[in-house]
Amino acid sequence: MARPESTESTIEISEVEKSFPAPPRTIVNNRKTLPPLPLSPLPEASESNKQDVEKDVEKEAGRESNTEEAKDATNPRITFTSSALKSLLTSWGGDEKAMRLSLGGPGMEEKPPRPISKDPPRPNTAATTATTMTVATMATGVSYASTASQRTIKYGTGRYAKVELSPQPSEDPEDPLNWPLWKKHLNLLALLVMVALVGVMKTAYISVNSAIAIGEDVSYTAAVALTAVPLMLSAVTGLASLIIARIWGKRPVYLVSTALIFIGMVWNTHVRGNLAENMAARVFQGLGWGAFDALVLGSIQDTYFVSNVLFKHSSEDVNLPLPQEHERESKIMIHYAVSTGTMLGSPLLGGVASAGPRGFELQFEIMSAFLSVSILLLVFGAPETTYDRAVSPDAQPPTLERSQALWPNVTYTKEAAIEYLLKMMPWSYKADEIDMSLILQAPRAMLAPTTGLLFTVTLLPYAGFWGLASSLSLLFSPLPFMLASADLGALMTAPFLLGTPIVMALALPLFHRRFTQTIHLATLAAGTVLASIGMLGFGLYVAGSMEMPIHSSSSSSSPSAATPLTTPWDLGLDRVSLPVASFLLGLLAAGSLVLDATVRPAVQRSTAFTSASLAVGLRNTADMHAGLACLRGLAAGALVLALPDAVFAWDGLRTAALGMGAAQVAAAAAAGGVYWYWDENVRRLDGRVMGLIDLSILKRTASFFDESD
Repeated sequence: MARPESTESTIEISEVEKSFPAPPRTIVNNRKTLPPLPLSPLPEASESNKQDVEKDVEKEAGRESNTEEAKDATNPRITFTSSALKSLLTSWGGDEKAMRLSLGGPGMEEKPPRPISKDPPRPNTAATTATTMTVATMATGVSYASTASQRTIKYGTGRYAKVELSPQPSEDPEDPLNWPLWKKHLNLLALLVMVALVGVMKTAYISVNSAIAIGEDVSYTAAVALTAVPLMLSAVTGLASLIIARIWGKRPVYLVSTALIFIGMVWNTHVRGNLAENMAARVFQGLGWGAFDALVLGSIQDTYFVSNVLFKHSSEDVNLPLPQEHERESKIMIHYAVSTGTMLGSPLLGGVASAGPRGFELQFEIMSAFLSVSILLLVFGAPETTYDRAVSPDAQPPTLERSQALWPNVTYTKEAAIEYLLKMMPWSYKADEIDMSLILQAPRAMLAPTTGLLFTVTLLPYAGFWGLASSLSLLFSPLPFMLASADLGALMTAPFLLGTPIVMALALPLFHRRFTQTIHLATLAAGTVLASIGMLGFGLYVAGSMEMPIHSSSSSSSPSAATPLTTPWDLGLDRVSLPVASFLLGLLAAGSLVLDATVRPAVQRSTAFTSASLAVGLRNTADMHAGLACLRGLAAGALVLALPDAVFAWDGLRTAALGMGAAQVAAAAAAGGVYWYWDENVRRLDGRVMGLIDLSILKRTASFFDESD
């Protein structure tokens, strides 16, 4: 139903204001008066400068007005707001042109500066300085790096043309880093041949210890002393080689050590039937082993480049600069493989060679032939690699071109031969200053906490393998096995086949780049499990299999009556599987080498944390490796001497295996806890022990509340 239209008069809404005007309002100024602006602390500009500024402002205002008028014409609100603000600024005494405000949208506003990413606390190393001091100031446009050093960065060649060389080589062509590739490789070949011969000599008597004891009519302990004494002597001479090489270079140490090895090896070819002469020959050999155990890694570092990459060392996001080798990595891997392979594989051939009428002397006759070639390589192909690269403040751009030739360009002239021989002088280096700090560098590295932790973790598997391998002849040569030297050497097949690939695999850069704290602990656990299984399995399996069996007596009225067998021929190879025993010994070797794989990353992590420069870091890396080798050589020699008396009886073998296996688990658990909770504290202690932190600069300051004089 439609609503009837009202007959009352209506008033338009637009006419309300006309009919009922609003009452007048009193104007009240509620705005508080602002205080006058303070005077500017800047000096007043001159009239000419003011005029120039006003002209620039007018030109800029003209450009902005052309664009703003087009935008503001369609928006009267913005126009009204802008004019109001301009009048307000003018009333305060400001210059309308000079105090112009940009009233744009959010996109026109000035963005705040990006927050500086948090850089975790890092040591005051050269790499840290290079990272933190490359930020340029906005006011001057000059970086700290450009003002601190004017050195020209040198890069590689070929596919490494974009790789910054580290260490930075000098402009001297005699610098080992500037040698052509053929000269570097020849030096490495000469050293590796000697490393291989040293590895063969160390384990030459493993398969013939029992034969020596019977032939010389001495105890088995006296026979294994021919292996233990040289090992311990090599530890002493290794530390001495580090100290001497720091003063007079590595080449004279290599030459003297080679001469000692030559004397001992030639003597060892005619010592059969005389234990004293045999021991004297082995002493000469042990005195020469130390240099090639301690200095070869440093020689490789002296001649091959690295490139720095970031290394994440813990579960936290803390990155440390660590050298990742683009030239050096493969050479170090070859060094480890040669050293381990020859040491584990030599009994396989040595046992066969010793089975003939010449006995063990034939091994040294064969090695003497290789030693003759090695001496020629060392004398004419291994020059001095120690070199001081002093940084000149006014260093010139690089002009020296490094040769990448794999073969030398030989010039057969008398002058060329004389020039080459002059570069092969026996002694060509001497330290600028010889003091106690220089002499104590290597001993301090050997006593560093990181070195001690690594020694604790790797001691029992390493020394235990040496002890059990040296006791193989004692266990399997007598009745009921009666194994010959060739069969005894064959027991080292599994350690050789399992150990050598593990060394090469864990020396690859893939493992070192991902060596976080979690990977470190996982590697410790895996190595401990393998080593414990090998030690416990070998001892319990062999000892348990050799227990006298119990047979029921059919003539006895009691079914439980039993009589033990009294003939050992009923035991032996029927109950002990030699492949199984070799495999268990191989697990022990594999576990020891897995634990050894943590040595190099842990040492590099420590040196990257504490060393003030790359040169100091490389030096400390070589010293800590050599110090650990010396400590383990002493421990291995001691256990080689002590273990035969302990495992002479089968019950003693079981007890020794249980003790070493349980002790290794406890040692690995303790070391893992230290790495997990106090890893950084250990590295800080490394710096103090090795003298890398100068505590004399720390002065005691009096407390504010200290009232005493």
